Amino acid sequence: MSEVITAVYEITAEDPAGRAALVAVEQSHELPTELSPANAVRDSLAHVREVVERPGRPALVTVDYPAGLAGGELGQLLVLLLGNVSLQDGVRLVDVTLPAVLAGALGGPRLGVAGIRSLVAEPAGALLATALKPVGMTSEQLAALARDVAAGGLHVVKEDQSLANQPWAPFAERVPRVAEAVRAANPHTVYLPVVNGGAAGFAEQVRFARRAGAHGVLVMPGIAGFGALAHAAELFDGGIVLAHPSFLGGFTASESHGIAPDVLFGTLLRLAGADASIFPSWGGRFSLSRDQCLAIASAARRPLPGVAPMLPTPGGGMSIDRAPELLDAYGPDTLFLVGGDLRRGGDPRRAAERLVAAVRPG
Repeated sequence: MSEVITAVYEITAEDPAGRAALVAVEQSHELPTELSPANAVRDSLAHVREVVERPGRPALVTVDYPAGLAGGELGQLLVLLLGNVSLQDGVRLVDVTLPAVLAGALGGPRLGVAGIRSLVAEPAGALLATALKPVGMTSEQLAALARDVAAGGLHVVKEDQSLANQPWAPFAERVPRVAEAVRAANPHTVYLPVVNGGAAGFAEQVRFARRAGAHGVLVMPGIAGFGALAHAAELFDGGIVLAHPSFLGGFTASESHGIAPDVLFGTLLRLAGADASIFPSWGGRFSLSRDQCLAIASAARRPLPGVAPMLPTPGGGMSIDRAPELLDAYGPDTLFLVGGDLRRGGDPRRAAERLVAAVRPG
């Protein structure tokens, strides 16, 4: 049997087996089977392997796609897994398994867990990050904040996704100032500006960030596209690519449609090239459950042939006081993102030092 891409869906329908057959055809041929050439039916039509009906719950449907349908490309893989059926209610992608050759060809993270640990000189302990915000601060204010939290011992200083090219802190002015402030404060802290320009502007922003002394970039694949993650890694060789979930919530908000959070934020963004993936942790201001968050972390780090593990990055209203609890739940191969809580009390450096102390044993 030739190699297959296996996708598992939750299907909500009165006739789940019939709906599953329609999904298999829609996602592979998008043409009635009786109208397709015989060789296409034999070689490229998806097949429903299993339909498990679960009373009171969506049916669990397993579909095998001939691996050649993906063409060895990330974009076509996404089209294959949920392209047209993303426009239909009642179909939710909950798992995907790729042949080793295809997974390796997609590449995944350039640095991953080990590469980021090497850049920040932290071989084993929990990794800590914060976001520069809010929009409206000047370049000088953002640089001062970055200097303080870097001096306090944080490993990653990323920009908030809302920063762009606003008049208070234009990209070309802001990035060199913040990069210099971080570099002067702590040689083991990395700085990741957000890049969200248009198609041509995106590439130039990545190149500019590298020239200006940044250590990688923050990318919003919901805005720039999944392929932008891999392209950013190509343009910024040796730099960190951090994925932000902005604009992706529509895929995960429904229990009967879209993509399960662990598949989107853990598996697909990892395959797309993210070295670390931000997602909203439980207990903050968003709605993912503890089990969903731990599943994301597991998907980010589980063995995939030819694909480096990725750092799960829980955020979204995290606090210093919760750091020990979160460390116990997620484990040390995690980049913990704490934002606004570091601003309480008016001394970001001291707050960063408290956060570092909270996750270090003894």
